[in-house]
Amino acid sequence: MSSSSEPWRLSNAWRSFTAFRAREVTGTHHLVIDGYSVLDRTARHGESIESARFRAGGRSWKLFFYPNGHRDTEDGSVTVLLRLQDNRFLGTADDATATYRVSVLDREGNPAFSHTTALRRYSIGGTSGIWLNVPVTGEEKKAALMRLREDDKLVVRLDVTVHRCEKESRIKWYLRQLLD
Repeated sequence: MSSSSEPWRLSNAWRSFTAFRAREVTGTHHLVIDGYSVLDRTARHGESIESARFRAGGRSWKLFFYPNGHRDTEDGSVTVLLRLQDNRFLGTADDATATYRVSVLDREGNPAFSHTTALRRYSIGGTSGIWLNVPVTGEEKKAALMRLREDDKLVVRLDVTVHRCEKESRIKWYLRQLLD
C-alpha cells in the first residue's frame, strides 16, 4: 500500500487512530465413539454423550451427540449440538458469532457426509447451542453408519469457525502495514 493511494496518511491527523481487524478463526475437534453399535442400541431417545471441553477460535466449546435424536426430534435421527462453554467469571463471557460443520468420517478419514450450519450468535446466558439434525433415520441410518467403519468406531469431525473483531494496537497495525 502506497501513501499516494491513501491520501489520509499524508496529513498529521492520521497519527491518532483506532484500528480493528475482522477475521475468521477455525478450529477442529474429533469425537471418537468406540463401540457405536452398542451406544446406538442402548441410548434412549433424547439421551446424549458430550465431548470434553475444547478450544476453537479462542473460545471454549462442547459437542453434544444424540445418537437417537434429541427429545424434540423424530426418534431415530442423529442430533448434534454445539454449546459455548466460556467461563463468565474469567471475563470471557462475550457472545460468539460462529458457524460449524459436522462430518462423519469414513475409514480413510474422509467426510462420508457432512452438514454446515448458518452463521449464528452463541451466548452463555441465552441460546447457547444450535441443533443440527442429520437427515438419516431408522434402519437406513444404522446401515449407512455401519458401512462407514467396519471396526464399530464412529468418528465425528467438528470444524468451528468463529468470526472475531479485535482492536489492534498501533504498533501491531504499523507492523502489519510494513509487512503487507
